[in-house]
Amino acid sequence: MADNTFYIEIFRFYSKCLTFPYEELRLELQHIFRQLEIYNQSEIDEQLTGHTLDVINYLQGEDVSAIQAEYTRMFTHDEGTAPVVSMLFTDYGNIGQTERILDEMYENLVDVSYDESPDSVPNMLEYYSLLAETDIENEALKVFNTIIVPFCKQLNTHTTLSFYKEVAKGLNELAEFFGE
Repeated sequence: MADNTFYIEIFRFYSKCLTFPYEELRLELQHIFRQLEIYNQSEIDEQLTGHTLDVINYLQGEDVSAIQAEYTRMFTHDEGTAPVVSMLFTDYGNIGQTERILDEMYENLVDVSYDESPDSVPNMLEYYSLLAETDIENEALKVFNTIIVPFCKQLNTHTTLSFYKEVAKGLNELAEFFGE
């Protein structure tokens, strides 16, 4: 089995991008970027790494409070109303696929962040980083694009910040790789 450290790190990169923004986020993403540079082994890895740098550059161009306000506007909801963009992966793809992924997350004792709902996209990305540790060809990875592509379309359509547009673009690029 090949070293899948690159894929572990890239899933973690995008998981962090979709958590509530905090001051140290820039430093954490830069650290992951350096790991991606070390572990990329192919032309596609190099392309995916380059896109993470674009995400970091857009993050650095924004004030943390602006990113926090946009995160809140898009992903939170008032009682009785849906968020502008659902962060729940169970709202994308078919219900059988998403329920299976949620079940597998629990079976594999994924360290679910309860800052978000267990079926949040960041938690799903953490699950995929766990899968990449053992088997990059896992069947669950093949449904990645059926969930992420519609999520990214919503994110790209509704965000006003280039940072989130770049996150959507990078995740789409990753989904294309696993959709092949």
